[in-house]
Amino acid sequence: MIRSAISVACCLTILSYSTIAASSLVSSTFDSDADGWSGLTTDGSSSWSVITSGLLPAHSADGVPAGSITLADPDSQWTYFSAPGKFLGDQSAAFGGSLQFDSRYVVAGTSYANEAEIVLKGAGLTLVYEATNSLPAVWTHFDAALVADTWRVADTFSGALATDAQLLAVLSNLNALWINAEHFTPVTEVIALDNVSFLSPVPEPEIYTLLLAGLGLLGFVAYRRETLQTE
Repeated sequence: MIRSAISVACCLTILSYSTIAASSLVSSTFDSDADGWSGLTTDGSSSWSVITSGLLPAHSADGVPAGSITLADPDSQWTYFSAPGKFLGDQSAAFGGSLQFDSRYVVAGTSYANEAEIVLKGAGLTLVYEATNSLPAVWTHFDAALVADTWRVADTFSGALATDAQLLAVLSNLNALWINAEHFTPVTEVIALDNVSFLSPVPEPEIYTLLLAGLGLLGFVAYRRETLQTE
């Protein structure tokens, strides 16, 4: 009886632990509308000053699998999608996890322009992430790991690599999340965005091994106790 209870508890613990580890913390799938997202332009300098805000993305039936938003480049500055409030505030649970999204170009400019793919602002810091040197017309999946040494402080190409402490500080008090809508020059491109999500970290295989070993030990102790009681 004890062994059966331990076995059931082990299975339920492993299943629930795996489900939690793979969960999405917050997401926008744009099935029916823009879900509060907006657009802005910035000068792209190390201060990342906003030039124009409040741009309204258009909703499109196209997407992965259906529904997305698009943003047209309005000027000669750098254009970004800007996340709504549900993506901001305390997102520390995503530390060690990832920020994922899908994007593609709808209308391309004449030449590729390279700038940060993602901008995070918070705790007095600006962290930037460069993910690609091009954006195709087909939907492309982006997976930005929220770990140290993959983000830079302020400058896309020459900024210092962010530390664990800096990244955690920003995620704990996030006040801006921007995703690139400026992959080309001149002012003609239209970029689409879909399936934006903060994901919690997935434990390393060693953690599962330790979990199973611990549960196995509990089962053995229970078995020995039951054996001694019947002798």
